[in-house]
Amino acid sequence: YAFVSGAKEVIENKKELNKINLFPVPDGDTGTNLSRTLNMVVENVRADKSITKTLSLMSNAALQGAIGNSGIIFAQFINGLKVSVKSENRINVSSFVEIINNAVDYTYKAINEPVEGTILTVMNDWSKALGDVKRRTDDFEVLMSESLKTAQRSLASTKETLEVLKQANVVDSGALGFIFFLNGILNFIKTGEIKNVKSYNTVLSEQESEITQDEEINLRYCTEAYIEKLILNKDKLRAKLCLIGDSLIIAGDNEKMRIHIHTNQPDQFFNILNKYCNIIDQKVDDMLIQYNVKYNKLANIGLITDSIADLPQEYIDDNQIHVVPINLIIDGTKYLDKITINSDRFFELTDKAKEYPTSSQPSLKYVEDKLSFLADHYDSLIIITVSSNLSGTYDTIKKAAEKIDNSTKISIIDSKLDSGAQGLLVLEAAEKIKNGEKHNQIINYLEKIKENIYIYVSVDNFEYMVRGGRVSPLKGKLAKLFNLKPIISLDHKGNGIAFAKAFSKSSNNKKIKEIVKKHLKNSGIKRYSIVHGAGLDRAKNYKKIFTKLIGKEPDYIESISPVIALSAGKGSVAISVLTEER
Repeated sequence: YAFVSGAKEVIENKKELNKINLFPVPDGDTGTNLSRTLNMVVENVRADKSITKTLSLMSNAALQGAIGNSGIIFAQFINGLKVSVKSENRINVSSFVEIINNAVDYTYKAINEPVEGTILTVMNDWSKALGDVKRRTDDFEVLMSESLKTAQRSLASTKETLEVLKQANVVDSGALGFIFFLNGILNFIKTGEIKNVKSYNTVLSEQESEITQDEEINLRYCTEAYIEKLILNKDKLRAKLCLIGDSLIIAGDNEKMRIHIHTNQPDQFFNILNKYCNIIDQKVDDMLIQYNVKYNKLANIGLITDSIADLPQEYIDDNQIHVVPINLIIDGTKYLDKITINSDRFFELTDKAKEYPTSSQPSLKYVEDKLSFLADHYDSLIIITVSSNLSGTYDTIKKAAEKIDNSTKISIIDSKLDSGAQGLLVLEAAEKIKNGEKHNQIINYLEKIKENIYIYVSVDNFEYMVRGGRVSPLKGKLAKLFNLKPIISLDHKGNGIAFAKAFSKSSNNKKIKEIVKKHLKNSGIKRYSIVHGAGLDRAKNYKKIFTKLIGKEPDYIESISPVIALSAGKGSVAISVLTEER
């Protein structure tokens, strides 16, 4: 119950912690990460008569829910309590202090390069103070009250230890979170009650809340894995992972581990882990876009889509488009669409897979966390999802949006589209936001033009549709026998349809050319895109054909999402067009 009281005070002050988050990366999410980690324990653990069992449950919950640097450090601290406690049902001041000291030492060992002037320093100074105070008392209230004074002084010194904090005149965000936690524990010991505690008096001054920061983010992705059954020595794993990033933390024990790293190669990180353990869960946060939202925001309207919308990464970055990745499961390992796996890697793994890969929508909790962060930084949010008839992503995002408890306006558009067609709708939304148009005007416009967006996919072979269960093996054999080259599209309800068929690639190309020519004649074409599944040569040929026909180049050529590749398959190519209104 003391833990719950401490956790609630951290959660109460989530926004204050986010505001001063500058180290190790100023991405404004320390409060969110700590709250998520601690809330996982609060919601999933009930006290047992055995302190050993209670701490074991707390440790497992914390490791499972931990995110971010501070969150994983906190989870390792809780895990350290678990491995340090003896089997007795009661502990006194002396044994409590010993357990804390061991847990802090255990936490330091999890971190590849511990940095002083952070949460680690405050933890360490507090644990030393406990040792001093225990010589004078056997009362827990006195122990916590006196040691907290030392922890407060340690917190204040963090803005002198780290240059980035000194320049901004703020304390370390994670360290302040730990002070909130200790203060909540002390309040429970004093009162025996768990309540919503008012902000602690070390919270930001007026001046400190106006932080701006210019810093280059060289390692873009905050990458984490929750794993089990590691067969490699922990030090050897650490040596391998150090080569692809920094801020490495390996928390947990041999049963379960949470691994954190900052890297530009999240796919390589998971490729390494995949060889030596079972990956239960994975998370990747784009710190660059989080940083830009906080310090270089382009507009007051945030634009979000899912990873099925095929757009160039450069365009996504330039327009600060936030992407929710779809999950992809290959032989029991979960990947994040376009982040920890691309379409080329997908085809490589699929050719070797024992079972055909499947996809699933993002978790409700993940989407809720993402929307909560964005809602704190934008006046309103526009979310464009893949067709609800193709994926449950729309429903998941809708449920998550309903849980956002601030005044931010959120509009969700079921595009009834996918792939490059969905990308065109997102592109139009980004341009409207950039031009300064109002939220409702943009929504009305997008709902209107989505009816004018079409996609035509040239499928090269039926192998992927057969393996995925979308086409029967018999039909697949017949299609291969007759060299069938279908053209797949979407109807206006967002359902996949077989639009036309041909018996050679050249015939297929001609049919799609005639379809586009008809659009051009009937209404004109405002813009178009070309996407492909490991079929860049075909895509370039399409560019040549349709540039000549339409009179302008495509807005972009892009690889398809691995989730789209599940059915479109290798060698596929698609053109999406947005017709003019007449």
